[in-house]
Amino acid sequence: MTLCQRLKRIVSPQAPRFHDWVSAGRARIGLLEAGLITVCVGLSAAWFLWQPDVTSTNRPPAVELRRQDPRVVAPSRDAGAPEVVALTEDGIKLYSIGQYAEACQRFADAFERDQSNSTLRLNLARCFEGWGWQMLRAGRPEEANALFRQGLRQAPESEPLLKGIGLSAIHAGRPEEALEPLEAVVHSRPDAEATLLLAKLYDQRDQTDRAITLLRKLLEHEPNHSEAGALLAKLERERQAESGFWRDESRHFIVKYRGVRELEIRRVVLQLLEELYDRVGGELAVYPPEKVTVILYPEERFQEVTGAHRWASGLFDGKIRLPVGSLDGRSRALERLLTHEYTHALIHIATRGRAPRWLHEGLAQHEEGMQLLPGMSAKSGITLASLEAVFQESDVERARQGYQLALWVVRDLLARGGVHSIRQLLERVGQGEAIDAALSLVYGLPLAELERQWRVSLRG
Repeated sequence: MTLCQRLKRIVSPQAPRFHDWVSAGRARIGLLEAGLITVCVGLSAAWFLWQPDVTSTNRPPAVELRRQDPRVVAPSRDAGAPEVVALTEDGIKLYSIGQYAEACQRFADAFERDQSNSTLRLNLARCFEGWGWQMLRAGRPEEANALFRQGLRQAPESEPLLKGIGLSAIHAGRPEEALEPLEAVVHSRPDAEATLLLAKLYDQRDQTDRAITLLRKLLEHEPNHSEAGALLAKLERERQAESGFWRDESRHFIVKYRGVRELEIRRVVLQLLEELYDRVGGELAVYPPEKVTVILYPEERFQEVTGAHRWASGLFDGKIRLPVGSLDGRSRALERLLTHEYTHALIHIATRGRAPRWLHEGLAQHEEGMQLLPGMSAKSGITLASLEAVFQESDVERARQGYQLALWVVRDLLARGGVHSIRQLLERVGQGEAIDAALSLVYGLPLAELERQWRVSLRG
C-alpha cells in the first residue's frame, strides 16, 4: 500500500470509528505516512457552525480558530540517550518555526528509540496537534482531521485533540462525526468551547433538549458565560414557541408545524423542498450533509421567535423559519419563498458561513426568479463594501435598493462566467479566501476593475 493510499484510508468514511482508533492509542505511528499529508492534497470539503445574528439571512460567522501551538519539551539529558535528546531538540527547533512535518518526524524517531518515555510520547501527540491546527487554519479540514487522529493515538484522552477532531469533522462536511469526540470532552466537565459546539450541533439536528441540557450544565459552572447564556435563552424561547408542534420528515428535510390545520401546507412544503433539493442543489452542486429543518410558525410567533424585520417573509439561521399565515397551498409565491431561503442554506453550507450578504441575497433572489426593476442606478457609484453596508441598515427603501443591486451584481457575474464560476466563487470563499481575492481569481479582473465596469454599466 502506498503512502497516499494509507492516508486516504485514514480519512475515508470506512476508517475505524471513534472507539476503534482510541483503543489503538498505543500503536506505533509511521511519521512518513502522516508527513505525506502535505503532498496528498485536494481532500477538503466544507461545513459551518451556526450562531444566528438578526438579519433576513442570519448569516452565522465562521468558527474562529484561536488555537495556540501546544508546548513541546526536551527530555532531561540524564533521562534520555544522547541521540534521543538530540532528535528532540532538533524537533523543537523545527516545530518552533512551523516546519511540522519535519518536526513530527524527529519526535517520532526519538520516541521509537525510547517508547517508555512519556515526554517523548506527549511531544509526538502535541506535534500532530499543532500541525492539525495549522491545516485547519489553512482550510484543509480532511488533513487536519487525520493529523488530530494520529495525535490521539499517543494521547487518547487529550481534550485539545478531541476538539480538533470534532471541529475538523464539521468543517469537512461531516458534523455527525463531531458528536462523539466532543461528547468525550464534556463527559467529565462542561468545557465551554466543546459545549457550545455540541449545543449548536444538537440544535441543528433538531435535538434541542440535549442542547439545552448541555448549556444549563455549562452555566452552572460558568454563570457569566455570555454566549452560552444568549444561546440558551434563544433555544428556550424557540422551544416554548414550538411546544406541541408536530413533526414530519422526508428524505432530506424535517418540517415542524403547529397541528392538524397545517397538515396540507406541510405536505406541499415537503414536496417543494425535495424538488428544490434536486434543482437548486444540482445547479449549485451543494447538498446538505444532514436533514434541513423547516419550521412553520403562526404569524405572531414568527416575529416573537426570530426578531426579524416586519417586512421579512422568511428567515434562515441554520433552520428555515416561515410564518404559516403567508402560506396557502402550492403557489408560485410559496415556491419562490422556499427557493430563496433554501438557497441561503446552500450558500451557507458551501462557504462555511463566510459569504457576504450581497452574495447571499443576490444569488437567493436569482434562484427564486426575482425581476430587476427598470431604471435602476447606483447614485454614488457601486462598491461591494458600500453594498454590504446597506444590509446593515434598517431603512426599508434602502434595503430594497440593496437587494436589487445585489441581484444585478450576481446576474452580471453569471453573464461573465455562468453558474460554473459561481460555484468556484462559493468554493473559494468556503476555503477561506477573501471575497475580493476570490472574485479576481475566478473572473480574471481585480475587484477595482470589476467595480469600475459596474459603475459604467449602471450609468449607461
